Amino acid sequence: MALIYFYIVVLFTYAESLKDILEVQNLQVKLTQDDPNLSPDSDCTIYRDNLASAVSTFTSCAIVNSRPITLCESCVDAYINVLDSYKNLSTSKTSVGYCIDDYVNLDRLQIVEGLYRNSYDLWHKAKCYECFEIVNNTLTNNISEETLMFNILLNGTLSCINDHNETTNNQTFFCSECISEYLGLNSYYKSISDVNDKIGVCMDIVDLMNGTRALWSDKCCEYRKRPEFIFLGSTCAVTLVTILFYIMTKYCTDLKSPSVLRQTRLAGSLQVYEPNSHQH
Repeated sequence: MALIYFYIVVLFTYAESLKDILEVQNLQVKLTQDDPNLSPDSDCTIYRDNLASAVSTFTSCAIVNSRPITLCESCVDAYINVLDSYKNLSTSKTSVGYCIDDYVNLDRLQIVEGLYRNSYDLWHKAKCYECFEIVNNTLTNNISEETLMFNILLNGTLSCINDHNETTNNQTFFCSECISEYLGLNSYYKSISDVNDKIGVCMDIVDLMNGTRALWSDKCCEYRKRPEFIFLGSTCAVTLVTILFYIMTKYCTDLKSPSVLRQTRLAGSLQVYEPNSHQH
């Protein structure tokens, strides 16, 4: 009975505490609504909602275009919208300050800043900015010259591979016919890549090049171009001549043992005696 009474007291106390908490929260909401200094400006809430929609759209686009990776090309407009929405929220002023001040540095979660930063970090982690032109430090959706040239070389390589696959039953026939196109593409990719970075260039280009290299390695791994045959043949010939030279030197050269003069006791005695004989 005493235990039941104890639980009743605990529940009653908890209910009273919960009631007090709800009253405090309702009071905070009422104060926020009544005091314009505590409630965000209506224009600020519009900018906030625009940012929320922009971040949501970009996040969805990034997930949809995650494999194969076409994040940069497919989501550039959505990302530019994120930048514009955040800029509007940051630069717009009200009678009490900037709109951004109503949403940042007010709590530990930093929801607005955190979600914007996630979009920003994803875009820069993929180095998507290298796929597009930057005009006056502002990102545009205009494809960069490097990206255009890469796409031209890539399309030429893939078209050559597809054309030769269709005209012959030999799946590796394109290895000899498309070698110049592939080497040109691979060389240009290396020229625009930074080998010191984990991602040398825009991630869309990296993924396309990785796929092309995988196709080439799978079909043309055994294929060797002529300069490689010449190099390998020359190397083998020089090695063989060197080995034959040492073999012939070992077995075809007469080895002469040095002659050693042995000195007898008689000769030694004569040498000792001769100086004494001159004295007489």
